[in-house]
Amino acid sequence: MRNKKNKIVKALVILSAAVLIILTSSAARLIRINITDTTSPALKVFHSFLGFLENIAPFAALRGENKILWERLDLLTRMAEEAQAVNDENARLKNLLNFQKTISYVSIAAEVIGRDPSNWSNSIIIDKGTSNGIKQNMAVMSMRGLVGRIVEAGRNSSKVLLITDPNLKVGVMILRNRQGGVMVGRPGGRCKVVYISLDSDAKAPDKIMTAGFGSVFPKGILIGSIEKVGKEEGRLYKYAIVKPSQDLSKLEEVLCIVK
Repeated sequence: MRNKKNKIVKALVILSAAVLIILTSSAARLIRINITDTTSPALKVFHSFLGFLENIAPFAALRGENKILWERLDLLTRMAEEAQAVNDENARLKNLLNFQKTISYVSIAAEVIGRDPSNWSNSIIIDKGTSNGIKQNMAVMSMRGLVGRIVEAGRNSSKVLLITDPNLKVGVMILRNRQGGVMVGRPGGRCKVVYISLDSDAKAPDKIMTAGFGSVFPKGILIGSIEKVGKEEGRLYKYAIVKPSQDLSKLEEVLCIVK
């Protein structure tokens, strides 16, 4: 009788365990299914993204290639800018040589290579000197007009005092009425013509030319145009403020007049 009861108990235990296993397995499966259903859209997107990355290239390789391309672009840009600068210089020199043929003066072409550090705005240094035929007191001009005169001539370079320097004086005349005066430099990139007759009808924008007085500046070189005419108290003459036709801060090539 006892053995029979033991067998029944064992059978119930085994049956309970089996039912528990079955129930547990079913619950786990349902949980797994629910989790999979919930996360499958995100997993699908992530899988697609991984496939996209595999198709284009590794990120590191892309960064390296992008850096190389930018470096090549910078190099090409710099080369293009240098080529453009050379082309611009060649064009300027060609125009200067063509202009040189049209003027009635014998001249020597020179390049501006610097400015006097002690007098930045009123003098320049050119790359021609006595070995090229440059002499002190030669007049210097550009295609746009008078620039100044040689004040120091070295063997391979020279110093040019600009017309805006107060120490430079030039005999001038007004083109329209042929009335004369003396021009001196003044601060601010302008010049001042003094000793204009009180009865002169000089006015803006009359052109100012070299008068040809003395042995430095040949006659007929354009200097600039009058901006303003006035009279200082106590003076027996008028004055005129002149804007040079050549922007002296942008000089790159000049002509030295041999005469």
